[in-house]
Amino acid sequence: MRVAVITPYYKEPNELLEQCRASVVDQTVACDHVFVADGFPNSSVGRWGAKHFILPNAHGDAGNMARVIGSLSAFAQGYDAVAFLDADNWYRSDHILRLLELHHRTGAAVCSSRRSMHRADGTYMFDDSKSDGRTHVDTNCLFLTRPCLPIIARWAHMPRELYPVGDSVYWSSIRSSGLSRSHEPISTVCYRTTWEADYKRMGEPAPAGSKTLAFTDQPYYWFKSLPVRDRWRIWQDFGFPLRRRTVAKLVGQYALSRLSPYSYLGAKT
Repeated sequence: MRVAVITPYYKEPNELLEQCRASVVDQTVACDHVFVADGFPNSSVGRWGAKHFILPNAHGDAGNMARVIGSLSAFAQGYDAVAFLDADNWYRSDHILRLLELHHRTGAAVCSSRRSMHRADGTYMFDDSKSDGRTHVDTNCLFLTRPCLPIIARWAHMPRELYPVGDSVYWSSIRSSGLSRSHEPISTVCYRTTWEADYKRMGEPAPAGSKTLAFTDQPYYWFKSLPVRDRWRIWQDFGFPLRRRTVAKLVGQYALSRLSPYSYLGAKT
């Protein structure tokens, strides 16, 4: 089974790119590494012998377009599956092997793993229980096979306002697609965290510039501010949000908007 690992990158320093690259080279099963430069190609990457795409302009979309282009190209070249690895993260050596074995055992179109959280210097913090294969999976933990092709492009038309919770939105999209899923409970992805809450959990001061909960609250406030028909369209496209109470409320509001278009069209509550 041919597997390609897609890495979008922007302006990450060489030492992070090298660690990312080394972790793919060191996989216990063969896989190819695809780097996609989002507007700022690094000459070092071009010397590594990996596949290298260069986008002429930065998209400012948290790597979404780069993932789409890398994935579609891989499937067009005959690869059977794609995995993802952001430039500042790395795999444990058995990551691809475990996901391949999981796919062969279960036949699942979407396979995923857990991740461990690490400080900026790479030291271990804890295994992340949130990436559980049910409510949430980080993009770095995804392994998508050919039946997933129809949902690959959803990264490209995700509303910009949802980028801060893009992993959650895309996981909602996968869940709503009806594709079969299976999860590996062992943490095989090493994630360099920039979230304030992770440092608070360790009783440590968060590094300057860490992301706060307010950062991830913004997309939900934006979503709630939209007219009901715009919220309905996003839910239809992405299955977002996942919360049952929110969905039930949205379904009721949308039904009312269709029954009373003059009084309810554009409602935001």
